[in-house]
Amino acid sequence: MPAPDVTELKQRACQVVDQLAPHMEAIASDIHAHPETGWDTPRSAARLQEFVAEYGMEVERGVAGLHCAFRAATPGRARGTHPAVCFLAEYDALPGLGHACGHNLIGTVASAAGIAVSKVLEEAGIPGVAYVMGTPFEEGGGGKIVMVDEGIFDVADASLMFHPGGGGHVRVGAPNIAAHMLKFRFHGKSAHSGAAPHEGVNAADAAMLTFTAINAMRQHVTGDVRIHGIITKGGEAANIVPAETEISMSVRAINHRVLMGVVERVRNCARAGAMAAGCRLDIEETPTFKERLVLQSYRELVCDNLPALGLPVPASDPQQYASADSGNVSYRIPHLTFNLPVSEEEAVAPHTPAFAVATDSDMARQAMNQATKLMAMAAIDLLTDPERMAAIQAEHRQKLADAEA
Repeated sequence: MPAPDVTELKQRACQVVDQLAPHMEAIASDIHAHPETGWDTPRSAARLQEFVAEYGMEVERGVAGLHCAFRAATPGRARGTHPAVCFLAEYDALPGLGHACGHNLIGTVASAAGIAVSKVLEEAGIPGVAYVMGTPFEEGGGGKIVMVDEGIFDVADASLMFHPGGGGHVRVGAPNIAAHMLKFRFHGKSAHSGAAPHEGVNAADAAMLTFTAINAMRQHVTGDVRIHGIITKGGEAANIVPAETEISMSVRAINHRVLMGVVERVRNCARAGAMAAGCRLDIEETPTFKERLVLQSYRELVCDNLPALGLPVPASDPQQYASADSGNVSYRIPHLTFNLPVSEEEAVAPHTPAFAVATDSDMARQAMNQATKLMAMAAIDLLTDPERMAAIQAEHRQKLADAEA
């Protein structure tokens, strides 16, 4: 069988994306208009599941025991067929901000890329599988981590994801940092603040002492460490000694092993606050978001496709101090996240109200179209060039060995 003309395959994938564009724009805008948060995102997940199913992909719903997670695959290909590439779809929003991280675009791009690559594979009779992984609750819950632990990603040889950005920047494979989220609940005893304060145990004092201890610690951590939190429950009224308070805290560091040492120090700050105030402390934690492993060979493959779309090739990508559960995927299989801008303004950055507006703009729709094409083109390279796939996997094995060392 003659080798496929990769240029023609990519052109065909781009044609499919253009045909899908009106459907993509409608879905992304609809998810944007109906933001859902946390684990409970049934409407958003259903829109994407219906989208891929309408164009023939086979959909498994509720994978990894998560009711809003899904895995869609090229039809007629047995699970475990190789080579295989997966596209990561996100769709949860931020509390109070809506889609200020652009997950309405991320989920739509991944789904459309899965459809486009599946169409090309089927039409050209090329072996391989494109998967769309529907991954819930990225914003603090770590849906991908649950899916990694349950082996959902083991069917794929490599993973790709798009993330919108600001400032007009194109970035390919920018490194990020690890993160760990905690909730501290302090249990004291209520009393009348004027008549009998001596009978109370002030849980607000425990929360404030925790922040004081953490602030004292900041001088004695490395520059990559980020510690940030809010008091989500602080009491009921000024004349009642607070019996219950709660802190939501996030700790970040450039490496997940370094991170866990800092996390234990933050736990000790909460323990000290509770002890000083005489409160009982409960700690609730989410799984650790690992830093992304960046593979230069994978970055080069994606960058090779940028000129065909009229996009600039970044010479390098700066360290990003955000975190994502895609880092855990990168520890299981080769992974790459690329960024295309939805705004030219530097101030329009993820997790801001301005970014929520930008993710339903004309520029966002253009970025969505380009991102889907870039994702599909890179996947076609991976699926048709076994030498490049092998080189990426070899670099991944070395990165894992270096990380363990």
